[in-house]
Amino acid sequence: MAGTNLKFVDPSNTIEFQRQVINDIASDIHGAYTGTANLNVGRIQIAGADIGVVSDQIDKVIFFYYGGFTADRSVSSPNKFAEVFTHVDATVDIDDGVNVDVDDSCVLALTDTTEYLFFSNNTEKTNLPKLSDFADNVRTTFTQDAELSGDKKVGYVILPDAYREDVPIDIEDGVTVTIGDQAVLIV
Repeated sequence: MAGTNLKFVDPSNTIEFQRQVINDIASDIHGAYTGTANLNVGRIQIAGADIGVVSDQIDKVIFFYYGGFTADRSVSSPNKFAEVFTHVDATVDIDDGVNVDVDDSCVLALTDTTEYLFFSNNTEKTNLPKLSDFADNVRTTFTQDAELSGDKKVGYVILPDAYREDVPIDIEDGVTVTIGDQAVLIV
């Protein structure tokens, strides 16, 4: 029987990286029992309830930080520290009826940043050659409607500085990109 490969995921890894690790583990387990398979975890269900698509990006064009509270949250022991990455031109909203509690000796930090910091390494920010083609990590063309709204507050289009003059950011005909009130898209 084939064995599974040990996978390490750090909480700071992107959701896309975490999803890839889940896919790899699922493939390893399935392969150990039945042979080869192509499995893709694009949605997750917990106890039969669909929690939706797991992602912190939109079509690999906009990578974003969540900057709002739509459900009750608390900062308390043992964590005692929570941080929201935001931008000086964006807001961090708390929906009506939602409570955000910060216990004594705890901190909820709002940190302004102009960079998307959730890539595990530099190779996730580019499209390097792979066995069959170039990696599809980041894109610079909007091919589907995209929206930064609600708790998606600060978005980033990832393009290395060296190519900013040569590679345009495009929006295909018929595609709408909406940036909501108090949200920011950094290109």
